[in-house]
Amino acid sequence: MDKDKCIGCGMCIKVCPGGVLSLDGEHKVQTADFTEFGWNGCWKCEHCLAVCPTGAVSVFGHKPEESLPPVDPDKGSQVMDALIANRHSCRRYKDQNVPENVIQDMISRLANAPNGGNKQQVEFTLIDDKAQMERFRQETFREMERLSKEEIYPEGFDRASYEDMKRWRKTVRPDMLFCGAPHLLIPHAPLGKGEPIPDTLIAGTYFELFCASRGLGAVMLTFPLNALKKMPNIWNRLEIPEDHYVGVLIGFGYPEIRYARGAQKTIETSRIHRPAF
Repeated sequence: MDKDKCIGCGMCIKVCPGGVLSLDGEHKVQTADFTEFGWNGCWKCEHCLAVCPTGAVSVFGHKPEESLPPVDPDKGSQVMDALIANRHSCRRYKDQNVPENVIQDMISRLANAPNGGNKQQVEFTLIDDKAQMERFRQETFREMERLSKEEIYPEGFDRASYEDMKRWRKTVRPDMLFCGAPHLLIPHAPLGKGEPIPDTLIAGTYFELFCASRGLGAVMLTFPLNALKKMPNIWNRLEIPEDHYVGVLIGFGYPEIRYARGAQKTIETSRIHRPAF
């Protein structure tokens, strides 16, 4: 706390979920003692740093002057509307690696995505090399084909639907498992504490938007997740702890096909429900 910059407005106190901030006798911000980070102490949310109008608060080595500024709503809404309308499930990719620094930057920014109690429990299993991904793809496909001969299919599929997936390889989906993506990201989090299910799905959703904003294609995958659950010998090699929740895989890379415009989907009014109290 920079006492010289603090004007005693109390805004940081009002946004501190841990309730560890208060004003001292000089009407300057002070921090209470606490024994742990989390529910009974600082949540590491950095709201105090973000809200202070004079930049009097620094936390965890992060300085207010190094923060990104707020977005102008008039400009931000247009960008977000266009970004969401122009994101698509990408099912064809270039045979090209995304630079490591680009991937790392996107993943690091997921720390700002919403998560229960700001516990930051989501971990990420990443295949960031297209050669490694190709070996993983081929090994998984061979095992899936072997299982299909024994009439063992991913959950929700039977022989007819499985053969449909194979036929689509001639048109929209050359790779029925991972859509040809050169990279794969798997968010996962420990069960039994926090909010692992929404946290992992939110992280995946935000990552997809990061991809869209950087000209990358992405696709949310559940079919290969269900397929891999039938292949413990391959799944275990991903080294995801047994007590971790996994809800989706995200394939990503440079898209082979560029879209000329965004979609024009809408939500019908019949799907909006307004309860009365």
